[in-house]
Amino acid sequence: MQIKILLAIATSVLVVLFVGCGKHTTDVSSQPPEQVFNAVQFCQDFASAPPELKTLADNAWMSIQADALPGALKYLGKLEDNPALNAAQKRSVADLTGQIKRQMAKEAAAK
Repeated sequence: MQIKILLAIATSVLVVLFVGCGKHTTDVSSQPPEQVFNAVQFCQDFASAPPELKTLADNAWMSIQADALPGALKYLGKLEDNPALNAAQKRSVADLTGQIKRQMAKEAAAK
């Protein structure tokens, strides 16, 4: 009787092991997702900006993170038109605007 119980337990364990070791077909990439936008300098240039400029810069970056690229361009355009920008901020706005336009063109070409 004990042998039958042990045999049943061993068989159950083997079945569970073989079922659990099945090949999974989910495609999980070990690579981190590609960072499309590099806004480190942009964020640094606007970190200590006056509140009006900082708000526009923050809104632009939040739009980028939300993948609302046309909205981000709108905020960047408002920043670009602001005469209070210093040279570094102007370069950062132009750089980020270029990155967004390239990404939008790439997405449009992929469709």
